[in-house]
Formats: sequence, C-alpha cells, structure tokens
Amino acid sequence: MAKRYRGQNLPVVPQNRTYVPTRSAVKPPFYAEIEAASKWPPEADEWLAFVRDVVQMPETMKTAVQEAIRQQRWKIAPNPLSSIRTATHQEARKMGI
Repeated sequence: MAKRYRGQNLPVVPQNRTYVPTRSAVKPPFYAEIEAASKWPPEADEWLAFVRDVVQMPETMKTAVQEAIRQQRWKIAPNPLSSIRTATHQEARKMGI
C-alpha cells in the first residue's frame, strides 16, 4: 500500500480551470531577421551583411553565427539576438576562431 502524505480530513479543492500555456503573437525584436537567415544556405552572400549589420560582429565569425542559429535556442529566448551573440562566442571558442 502506498504512503499518503496528506491528512485524510483535509478537503479536496477542485481546480476551477485547466491550464493551457500560450505564446504571445508578438515576436521579439530581430526574430523575423534571424528566422529569414536560418533558411539561407551556408554559402549565401547575405550572411556577411547579416553578421556585420544585424548581429554586429566581425565577418570572420560567420561560421560561428551560422552554428548558433542552427542550434535554434534563439527561438525560445526572450531576446533572440542576445542569445545568438552568446552562442556565437561559445561556438567561436570551440572552433578556435
């Protein structure tokens, strides 16, 4: 027989509504730009401008930015651009850039 952790005399309070998690329809800043960049092929010319202008990093970090976007952690981050920058530094360190 299983142990009971609550007393037998306590009333059971029914939950008045079911919890349904929702996501905001408003996307954070730069979400659309990163989403568009995630669909580019790795050798596309747009990557250099994206790394330089949007992410604001040197063009030599292009492969690290691509890997950070490929990981897709930015999709659930409250600030996707910051998430990309952090992951880019981590990937650059792993790659030895």
